[in-house]
Amino acid sequence: MTLAGIAYGNPGRIPSYLAEAAALGGAWSLQWMPSASDAAPPNFAFAARDHDTDVVVIAIRGTYPNPLSPAYWSDTSEDSPFGDMVSWPNVGDAKIGHGTAEGLKRLIALVDDDGVSLEDFVAALPASTAVVVTGHSLGGTLTPVLALALAQADPTRLISATSFAGMTPGNAAFANLFGPGTRLDGRVRRVYNTLDTVSYGWDRVLETRGFYEPSPKGGTIVDAFLLATALRLMTGDYDYTAVGLPVPLQGTVRPDQPSCTLIAYVMENLHQHLPNTYLSLLGAPPLPFSILFGTIVADRQDDTNASEAEKILPITYTPAA
Repeated sequence: MTLAGIAYGNPGRIPSYLAEAAALGGAWSLQWMPSASDAAPPNFAFAARDHDTDVVVIAIRGTYPNPLSPAYWSDTSEDSPFGDMVSWPNVGDAKIGHGTAEGLKRLIALVDDDGVSLEDFVAALPASTAVVVTGHSLGGTLTPVLALALAQADPTRLISATSFAGMTPGNAAFANLFGPGTRLDGRVRRVYNTLDTVSYGWDRVLETRGFYEPSPKGGTIVDAFLLATALRLMTGDYDYTAVGLPVPLQGTVRPDQPSCTLIAYVMENLHQHLPNTYLSLLGAPPLPFSILFGTIVADRQDDTNASEAEKILPITYTPAA
C-alpha cells in the first residue's frame, strides 16, 4: 500500500519518497517511470525494485486528487462504470468497463525517457524476477487488468496483484479469467476498508446505504443517488463482478463529525478512502507527503519506526502452488 500511495506524489520526487518512506526500509529503488511533463500526468504508474528479494512492484496511481488539475478530470472519466463495455481480446464474453479500458490503454502507451514501455520493461527483467502490480482507488481497479495484460504478454513471468480500494473492472466472464486453473489463480488479492464506499462499486452499491453507525448519514440525497446508480447498472446489464481474493480491513467511524449531516457524510467518505487511512488500518506509517481535502499539500519527513509495518499484509506473498 505504501508504494500505491507514493504513486500520488510528484513524479520528480518519487526516488526521494522511496528513500524516505519508513515502511520500505530504504531497500527500494526506482526502476521505471514514464516521461512526465508536469507533476500530475494522467494515468501515472512507476516500477520499483526491492533489492532484498528481487521483486519488482508496478504501482498505479489512483484518481489524481486535485480537481483543479486536468489529470483529475481525465482520471475521473475512467472511474465511471457506464458506457459501452469493451471486449477482452480473444476471450469470448469477457468484457471490461469503458473507462477501465481507456485507463489500460493509456497505461500500456506510457514510455520512459528512453522510449521503453511497461511491457518492454517487464520483458527485459531477469527470468527470476517476480512482478507484483498494485494500486489504490482507480489504480486498484486497473491493478488486476494490467496484471492480466502483462501475464498474457509474458507467459513465463511470475506475476501477482494486490489492489487497494479498487472497484470492479469487468463482468463475470472477465472475473473468471482469474479463477481456478488460470495463470493468476490465487495470485490476486482485493484489499478494502469495510467502510470505504468506493470499494463497493460497482457490484455492491446498495450495501453502502446507511453505512456509518450511528452517524453520519447521507440522507435522501445520497439514497436517491445510490438507487439511481444501482438501477442503471441493473438495467444496463453490466454484470460487474469483483476480481481476486477479498481481504477486508475493519474500518472505524471517526468520533468527531461536522454538525451538517451531509457534509459530515462526505468528509467521512473521503477519510475512509484516503491512502493514509488504509496504511493506518495495516499498521503502517503514513506517506512522506500529505493528502488533505483532495489535494497534495506538502511533503513531510516521517521518522516513524516501521519495523513492524505492513506485516499484516506484506507487499509480496507466496503465490499458490
